[in-house]
Amino acid sequence: MFRLLDTLTLKAENLVGYVFGATCPACGRLGTSICKSCFGELVAGAKKQNKKQIEYHGTVLVAFEYNSAIRKMILNFKYRNQRSSLRFIGDALVKRIRVEQERTLKSIDLVTWAPTTNRRIVERGYDHAELIAKYVAKQLSVPCRKVLFRVSNRPQTGKSRDARLIGPTFSARKLDSEHLLLIDDVVTTGATLNSASHALYQAGAGLVTCVAVASTVLWQSSTESYALEKARK
Repeated sequence: MFRLLDTLTLKAENLVGYVFGATCPACGRLGTSICKSCFGELVAGAKKQNKKQIEYHGTVLVAFEYNSAIRKMILNFKYRNQRSSLRFIGDALVKRIRVEQERTLKSIDLVTWAPTTNRRIVERGYDHAELIAKYVAKQLSVPCRKVLFRVSNRPQTGKSRDARLIGPTFSARKLDSEHLLLIDDVVTTGATLNSASHALYQAGAGLVTCVAVASTVLWQSSTESYALEKARK
């Protein structure tokens, strides 16, 4: 039933795309919002990722495997301001979160995000992680607020895995929230989520659940870098 609704929604969006000259946010084909080929690849990636995460263990929730379609979609969103993918990405995260809410996830008090560097925000005019976090929060009917501030201004993009392991540094506003959702786009080594979670715990958060749009193949071997007990230290 849900797959049928997704397909009907996709067809309707594609018709609008042809009329207004939209392009697929993943491959850039003219005349569609998300083309049939990319849609199929993204759905397959989501199913594959969900099989890896049968249960939630307090580390991170991920909607998609980091395949070529989701990679292009995220890059177009981050660097080309192609926001037609925001709803698709946001809805996938919301579905992933609601699955865990039906299992063991505690009631959510606040949604926040791991901010990009100030230089990136000035260059782009927006923070893509903030847009995703606000969309997710609205769908979950939960407040969204900027809590984290990036102390180090060095971006992670383009760094080697060893360099990424060092991670950025964050500070956080004082908190009294029992449970926060921390949103990021892609998990590679987990260093960003680890550092951001650490700052939130230092600021008084009771529990931080990390949520990412996608994870790379390295994710399964690097979950310990942002595991709950390590982030609290």
